Amino acid sequence: MFERESSGHRHTHIIMILLSVLLGAVVTLVVLYGRGASNPVPAVQAQVALGQFESAFANLAAQVRPAVVNITTKATESEAMGTPQQLPGPEEWKKMFPDFPFPFGAPGGGKGQEKPQPRQGHVTGSGWIYTEDGYIVTNSHVVRGASDIKVRLHDRDGDERDYSAKLVGSDPRSELALVKIDAGRKLPTLKVGDSKNLKVGEWVMAVGSPFELEQTVTVGVVSAKGRSIMGQAGRFQIGDIIQTDASINPGNSGGPLVNLHGEVIGVNVAILSPGLPGNIGIGFAVPAETVQAVVPTLKAEGKIARGWLGIAIEDLNENKRDFYKAPDGGVLVTQIRDDGPAKNSDLQAEDVIVALDGEPVKDTWALQKAVGNHRPGEEVTLGVVRAGKRLDVKLKLGTTPGLYAGTEEPSKVEKPETNAVLGLTIAAITPAIAQEQGLSEKTGVYVTAVDPNSEAAEKGLHANDVILKVNSTDVSTVGDVKHAVEAARKGEAKYVIMRVARKSEDGEKQIITFDLSLE
Repeated sequence: MFERESSGHRHTHIIMILLSVLLGAVVTLVVLYGRGASNPVPAVQAQVALGQFESAFANLAAQVRPAVVNITTKATESEAMGTPQQLPGPEEWKKMFPDFPFPFGAPGGGKGQEKPQPRQGHVTGSGWIYTEDGYIVTNSHVVRGASDIKVRLHDRDGDERDYSAKLVGSDPRSELALVKIDAGRKLPTLKVGDSKNLKVGEWVMAVGSPFELEQTVTVGVVSAKGRSIMGQAGRFQIGDIIQTDASINPGNSGGPLVNLHGEVIGVNVAILSPGLPGNIGIGFAVPAETVQAVVPTLKAEGKIARGWLGIAIEDLNENKRDFYKAPDGGVLVTQIRDDGPAKNSDLQAEDVIVALDGEPVKDTWALQKAVGNHRPGEEVTLGVVRAGKRLDVKLKLGTTPGLYAGTEEPSKVEKPETNAVLGLTIAAITPAIAQEQGLSEKTGVYVTAVDPNSEAAEKGLHANDVILKVNSTDVSTVGDVKHAVEAARKGEAKYVIMRVARKSEDGEKQIITFDLSLE
């Protein structure tokens, strides 16, 4: 409960400090110039300045709050499609906010997910009225998997009705969604502002329902621009994100971040809060530029269809820019997918993409954004550097698969078999995992985590070790490892011999043998 109290008053204290500093400065001027100065500063001017400063925020809150709504949904889905990991802390925290995303991994714990179990619960978030006939913008994770959506309005006193809403469209790639209610009256709206010209240090206000405390106002500044966070299960990036220190907490998701003109310059989406359940002054918002590009299409078509190249990519560091002769940066093609449109083009692995339709491409996010702004079926021209030479490659874009668009049904998402044995958490290797983790093998079983208090940790097994053999049994699945260990136990063995492959620091493959006790 203490965390809620301190988090809720963080920016009130900041504003009080700022006001005190302003007052102190004015009083100092009065003292310095009041003694013989030709143009002394009257004390009344300090009161006027303070009054204007205070009323600016009060007027802004009064202008914005009537168009901000509370959203509550009921959903039945897999736990694995919610937060990356159960949050530590009080049980009521977990029950109230099971779906709030933490962009750099769930805080605390460090343990792997438990086996996904179906659940039914409620998710609380925020939204803001986009059109006077009841279209409301929120986050896609607020309404994902929802079987029932309720909206509470705040445009008139005494209206405590929960309005039923229908989902018009959702786009997980931008973390935006659009719902519609029929209130039977014209509703107040918020204007979408300009985030392109937003400056770091500008004052902003967040409005929403943190911890189900509806119509909460917090104030801060734009801390940074151009951040990127990971989308669902780390399958895609969400870029151009605004960072703010305006206090954002679970329940603020989908609410507006507005400038001093009351214009929406961002949609609050996530926080960074390592090891803590609440705000530490690092919040994130989807920029208004993205809202302007996505929401009208959701309103008209109910979904966003994005182009797709069908390649695996990575950014270039200094050495790679030098090696691939791309001094101005670009995107390295590491793999051409067999099921993607690039397979039938002249694009090759180890090409460096430096432009799309003549526009420079500096990094992976820039390429993803540029491709995503094109419709499936459109032809694009990629400027690439191959063996130090510049050339153009034309190809027709495909449609981004549901898995990478964030629209795949939970039951269809591949979930590698995972289990624990002898202090090791192990999982099946998939091609994506092998590439992402840099494993020594492309198939089989690898170690995802080692219990620090286990014999396995004491003897030096590491995460990303690949298990090749248990005793005399070659293993290729999690079940193989479990069965081999169980067979040894049934044979009353005191230990097992585990043969493991590991990549050394210089990239060489090593084979190491460990003996692990069964007692």
